[in-house]
Amino acid sequence: MKQTKVIIFGCGVMGGRITEALSKKKSFSIVGAIDIDARLVGQDLGTLIGSDQNLGISIHNEPEELFNRVEADVVVLSTISHLKDVYSQIDLCIQAGINVVSTCEELSYPWNREPELAHKIDDMAKNKGVTVVGTGINPGFLMDTLPLILTAPCLQVHSIKVTRMMDSSKRRVLFQKKIGTGLSLEVFRDKIDNKIITGHVGLLESINMVADGLGWKLDETVELPPEPVIANREVETGLGIVKPGDVLGLISVAYAKIGGEKVITLEFNANAGMEEEYDEVIIEGVPSIRERIIGGVHGDIGTVAVTINTIPRAIQSEAGLILMKDLPPAIATC
Repeated sequence: MKQTKVIIFGCGVMGGRITEALSKKKSFSIVGAIDIDARLVGQDLGTLIGSDQNLGISIHNEPEELFNRVEADVVVLSTISHLKDVYSQIDLCIQAGINVVSTCEELSYPWNREPELAHKIDDMAKNKGVTVVGTGINPGFLMDTLPLILTAPCLQVHSIKVTRMMDSSKRRVLFQKKIGTGLSLEVFRDKIDNKIITGHVGLLESINMVADGLGWKLDETVELPPEPVIANREVETGLGIVKPGDVLGLISVAYAKIGGEKVITLEFNANAGMEEEYDEVIIEGVPSIRERIIGGVHGDIGTVAVTINTIPRAIQSEAGLILMKDLPPAIATC
């Protein structure tokens, strides 16, 4: 079996989990690692996964030097959510002639939010003969690719609603902080006003990917400010006990309209007091379809899996900035 050679770019929590998963798969070989954190540079990549054994891969902070020295098929880029901030890193990978699969949420569908950068990436990737894909569990699958796949048996689609109900106490501590777990309502509101808490990144990207896939021209897209979920009892979390009256998490909602009617609605509810977890897609059409994943998909595990399972599809794809809706569906890899 020919192994796919992977460079890990971004050795934080998500990079570490991707590293751990890849190290257990026969069809992949990790050949390099990059991070700008001085505390990580020079360490063996095995330290990310708490391994007793070294992986024989030292973490570097000079991407160009590593790219010139190591032959790789793909860079798995897990650093930043916003495309403006991650663009320079993507550029380095493309110029080195290496495919990119990234967890950057805004890269999943950048044509509306960052059209100029999207065109630059697409043109550069085509010139270098490589593929660039933004993916993850959401955006990348549950709120965009999956709903589109579920429309296959429909003769007509009138509207789509996707809901994620997630127990955030099961997620990594950094995520729990990101959604305001344990804050007072006053502090939560202040962090919302100052853009420190932004809610779920990628809802509009998912909406635009769904609309693009269905050939819909949207009249309006709206992303509402995140709303807090308040505890009515003590709840244990990775950040300690959340007391009644304090924040358990948040709800992020976005929607799109055509002719004054909502045609796409996405609701992301993540809080530590969740009583019933599920991911649900409701398609109103001919026929109407309702799909519910009982228990939901674990966000961190799902992001790792979708990212890894997208790699073979990305490598086999035509060059350019490619969307998940345009790739063959990812399947589990060995």
